[in-house]
Amino acid sequence: MRSTRRKKIQMTALAVAATGLMGGAVATAAGTSYSGTAAAESADRVVQVAAGHSSSAFRGTFRQADGCPYLVTQGGAHYYLPGYTLGGNGALYKKGGGFIAYPGWKIQANGTKQYKPLGNSTTLCATWGDARRIKARSIYALEH
Repeated sequence: MRSTRRKKIQMTALAVAATGLMGGAVATAAGTSYSGTAAAESADRVVQVAAGHSSSAFRGTFRQADGCPYLVTQGGAHYYLPGYTLGGNGALYKKGGGFIAYPGWKIQANGTKQYKPLGNSTTLCATWGDARRIKARSIYALEH
């Protein structure tokens, strides 16, 4: 059974890589899809495929805009981090308290990538929006 699972993961990795080379709509391991530049999302996909399941590790830099916390990947994609708050100093905190990182620090979010089409609705996060988000189980600073 393990060899079958390993083969499925390898085939998924190949399919994701082929999709990235062709561009267009990109299907993520979580089953959602959205269109965007393949180059900006390829770094996300590599980490996601390496994890081998829907929960993944996303690495990037912590940024804040319009009072909303974001993880910015190396490819330039901005992901909103719901459930985490900004302090008065602009730092990232857990909802109940607990410092995580200052803006510009490298962070890792463990969770699942989601896409929520905004349609005609408005959002408080006007700079980058909250359509792309990471539902994180945990976030921590890598090094600053």
